[in-house]
Amino acid sequence: MIVTELSKGTKLYLLVGGRGTRLLPVTNGKPKPMVDIKGKPFVQWVLDNLSGFDVTLVCSDLNYEYFKNLGVDVFNEGEPSGTAGFLRKVNLPETFYVMNGDTFFSDNINLDSEKSTIFVAEEEVTNDVGYIEGKDGMVQYFVEKDPGAWGKKLVSLGIYKLYRNEIEIPNMLPISMEYDILPKMELSYKVVNTDKFDIGTPERLKKFRDWVC
Repeated sequence: MIVTELSKGTKLYLLVGGRGTRLLPVTNGKPKPMVDIKGKPFVQWVLDNLSGFDVTLVCSDLNYEYFKNLGVDVFNEGEPSGTAGFLRKVNLPETFYVMNGDTFFSDNINLDSEKSTIFVAEEEVTNDVGYIEGKDGMVQYFVEKDPGAWGKKLVSLGIYKLYRNEIEIPNMLPISMEYDILPKMELSYKVVNTDKFDIGTPERLKKFRDWVC
């Protein structure tokens, strides 16, 4: 279960706009988070694993029809505008969380933090995984998919707590959370221990299905 206890009802924007092209033909035109897992869409597994948040799904015209009847608030940003384009389009609260909607975490994670924070795990890196370098609990810089990296690194879980007044939102679209927002912030990091199931490829999807069954 992923929880917040510091402030019940804190807004969490769950990003579900990916088209899942690497999952073809499994997705059959559906967005990744709508892939069926044991009788319910993957995104429902993610939602059922959250506690204490006011959740809004963020999608675009491309996939709004798939999410509008899930019984949870949905923000349709219209034209796809990157992983952070929605920041220019919503009325942001003072503090909020952002989380990728294609990843499930099997362990208990408390996301309470009083600073802008990126949540990370120690993982063996591969050439398609970015990571952060940190010191004394603060992010020093981001490394994107370093083919020469080896050993354990601090890998982003795709979960962030952000404060509105600490974000510099560029006057452009699309906007990338990973390239245009986070590297320009003064971010703390919090290491958590969890099993992560990213369903971005058929192999990773199978791993989650095997775990569920």
